[in-house]
Amino acid sequence: MVTFGISPECLCHDVRDNVRRVGDLEAAGFTHIWEGDHTLPWQHSAGHTAGIWSTLSAYLAHTERAIVGPMVLPPIGLRHQPVDVAVEMATLEMLYPGRVALGIGTGEAMNEKTTTGLWPPLGERIERLVEATELIQRCWTAPDYFRHTGQHFRSFFYLYQKPSAPIPIILAAGGPRNARNAGRLGDGYIAVGVPASHHRDVLIPAFEAGRAEAGRTDRSAMRCAWVSTSYHPDRERAREGARVYGGLLIPEAYEHIQDPRVIEQRARLVRDEALEEAFCVATSGEEIIARFEAFIEAGCDHIVWADMSPEPDLVAKVCRDEVLPYLQRRYGDPVAIESGGPAN
Repeated sequence: MVTFGISPECLCHDVRDNVRRVGDLEAAGFTHIWEGDHTLPWQHSAGHTAGIWSTLSAYLAHTERAIVGPMVLPPIGLRHQPVDVAVEMATLEMLYPGRVALGIGTGEAMNEKTTTGLWPPLGERIERLVEATELIQRCWTAPDYFRHTGQHFRSFFYLYQKPSAPIPIILAAGGPRNARNAGRLGDGYIAVGVPASHHRDVLIPAFEAGRAEAGRTDRSAMRCAWVSTSYHPDRERAREGARVYGGLLIPEAYEHIQDPRVIEQRARLVRDEALEEAFCVATSGEEIIARFEAFIEAGCDHIVWADMSPEPDLVAKVCRDEVLPYLQRRYGDPVAIESGGPAN
């Protein structure tokens, strides 16, 4: 069974408009609403900023069934401390039972370094992510006060109101090391900006190896593909939406370049062909379906439309009328579809 999520993307769209749209996206058939955790956007001219916790709260308040969460938030002790993340997520779950999930990762310099002045090397950030995952889970389950004395975090804590249902944790993974960690510690992995073949040949085998190492046999784990997608009936307009995220194709932007104005200048140099190869730049539902199916056939069972569309109000209609009905009929839950509801 394959499920489908969408990130309205507060980096390139006004959060107030996104809150207005999420109900339509849920009605179109998306079972998950995700949102990125950024302090700075990938482009200056079309950039926006919104706080993650208030945004998620608004999304939950304006939907009825969809699972909502950050994708991906770095609880590595720079902007976000693991205990604080545990408390915030537990509060959301208490207010909206069974409707939250947590996506986490190692962070990006444009957010972490610009706000804290700190930017540990990748190896340390992975260590911090692993320890943070374990600490967050302990906050949610510990029956009494506990003391955590780890390599990177020191905590003395007890969470008085536990989540009423388990909160899934999805770990970002671009390579086998974090994919294995995700299988061992989390409830799924999410990969951003990698081809379908990388999921099939690298990430899914490593993820399954981690699950086997931990003795995990449940079938609820999520193998998630983050597919940056710009839809518009006019090809050039669709490319314009994709170019807002052209900085994603510049490796230095993840570690060294922190100024969105500079990232935007570099993104203008990215060729149209490179944009269309890396992103789903679509003028029709058929093009979107073909791109998503490549990830499904590679073994992914949760597809996230990261919305770069220049006119995002068009997205719900093409998804409701074309994209999701076809994909849910072919890959979704037959029982849910026969009953008239989306696969979930």
